[in-house]
Amino acid sequence: MTERAEQKTAETGIHKWFDERLGVSAFYRKYGRKAFPIHSTFFFGEMAGFCFVILVATGIYLSLMYTPSNVDVTVNGETVPEAYASVNLIQSIPVADLFRNVHHWAAHLMVVSILLHLFRIYSTGTYRKPREVNWVVGIVLLGLTLMAGFVGYALPYDAYAVTATGIGYSIARSIPWVGNVAADLFFGGAFPTLGSIPRLYTIHVFIVPALLTFIIGFHLLVVLNQKHTQPGYAKRIAEPGRVLGVPAWPYQAILAGQLLLLMFGVLFILSAFVAPHPIQNYGPPGPATPEVKPDWYLLWIYGFLKIVPSWASFDLFGATIGPTFLGGLLFPALVFGLLTFAPWLDRTNRRALRRFEYQDPPRQSPIRLAFGIAALTFLGTLGLAAYYDELNMSLGQIWAIVIIAPIIAWAIAYLWTTRTATGERFDPTSADTAAVRSPIVDRTAFQAPVVAPEPVVAPVAAAKVEAVPETPAQTPRAPAAVSTETAGAESTQFVPQPFARREERARDNLVASLRELGDLVPAVEHLEGADLLDVLEYLDSLRLSLTESNQILQGVVRGYESEES
Repeated sequence: MTERAEQKTAETGIHKWFDERLGVSAFYRKYGRKAFPIHSTFFFGEMAGFCFVILVATGIYLSLMYTPSNVDVTVNGETVPEAYASVNLIQSIPVADLFRNVHHWAAHLMVVSILLHLFRIYSTGTYRKPREVNWVVGIVLLGLTLMAGFVGYALPYDAYAVTATGIGYSIARSIPWVGNVAADLFFGGAFPTLGSIPRLYTIHVFIVPALLTFIIGFHLLVVLNQKHTQPGYAKRIAEPGRVLGVPAWPYQAILAGQLLLLMFGVLFILSAFVAPHPIQNYGPPGPATPEVKPDWYLLWIYGFLKIVPSWASFDLFGATIGPTFLGGLLFPALVFGLLTFAPWLDRTNRRALRRFEYQDPPRQSPIRLAFGIAALTFLGTLGLAAYYDELNMSLGQIWAIVIIAPIIAWAIAYLWTTRTATGERFDPTSADTAAVRSPIVDRTAFQAPVVAPEPVVAPVAAAKVEAVPETPAQTPRAPAAVSTETAGAESTQFVPQPFARREERARDNLVASLRELGDLVPAVEHLEGADLLDVLEYLDSLRLSLTESNQILQGVVRGYESEES
């Protein structure tokens, strides 16, 4: 036996050992062949996931040197909080400081990726049936990411951190009836206190990452179960119910690995030249309160909080509803509430009979796109409102901009969309789950003709290729819609027929699998070693397909019998 053959035999033995214990082949057949559409905008979600991986990796490294305590210690003759001293130590070590900067910019990039991902889903209407739940999951993911960013403000415990976190503490205390209790529970007491940093550190390092891990995992499971949405061109190419793309392994995995390495490289280059927040600029906490503003992803809340008039206050059941609660909590809750219920506010998703499996061209829905652009403009004006006093603007002027600018943006976006939209409309729904009303149909007309398999007469190497075709045999399918002409107008009706469609597809799969079993007979008789193992693994996948088709056909036949009885 040659050295190459021995190595191949050893690899086969190792593979068999793991496969018998972990079911690697079955796992690959179930998930490794999942198709992923290739489109540039589909990588925004993966970018957010990779940012989370980078944040966890760099966070673990930083936690080895960070001390979550605000007890005063003396360092080089200066008395400072211990957390501040540990961050100062991190900044004094070049590699540690680089990792801290990467951690900071990765958090920003994660928020950007989630926002782009959500806007892509919103503008293409792919939050509609059956993906409403996954849209809500994405909104929860965005909220948790913003919470993680806010809690991370306090950890350096410099003057900036104490001031910014103190604003959040005052917002929490403004909650009617339960504000004091809620604020003390979240911030570890009356901030700043000795329990504040340990409490916020626990939330930032353990609680929020655990929730993010669960939410991301659930999001991916739903995507695998529902299949990925596709660009419009896939509807003209792919078979109904199929995803046009590349397999998860190895092609999609290679693309994802390249994206991860690219993101790591860009973040490290950015971090080497742009220091995000040197704590020496603010120094340790002191009696003076510096003028601070949050990062851009929380600036819209700060801006609205700043322009809420002081007279906006009233009493309700013994509690005071003040401007801090209105601007700091009620307004963000309203924004997230509208985002959460977007699938149900969309009139095209109400009483939808079919699934939206393809991307809706954004310009095809001018109202939806105009509202999205207006919302982004509104949030941008709130970022401007955070600086209105520094720009020598009055409160009335900034309110006029906040109100009028989104209206103008909506009008411009709507007019531009309606004038540039194509006349031909694309149907983003899939006809796979809807059949049609049709006259009595002879079911045998859609069965595959029985053809005896041709014997394979080829060398062993060619027999394997011929015996395991890449594409199963296709059979004629019933039409997806029936067009009826009435009074010169043409309409398309879709009336569900649950048994006919399922029976047709299951019968086609059954016939195709039986044909392939006949074609594989010569291969099983002549092949040996690893080639035979490949054929046997393929036979196992055919067995699963036969079982599934068999169960569907049995259920359909029993359904017909119950209807006839």
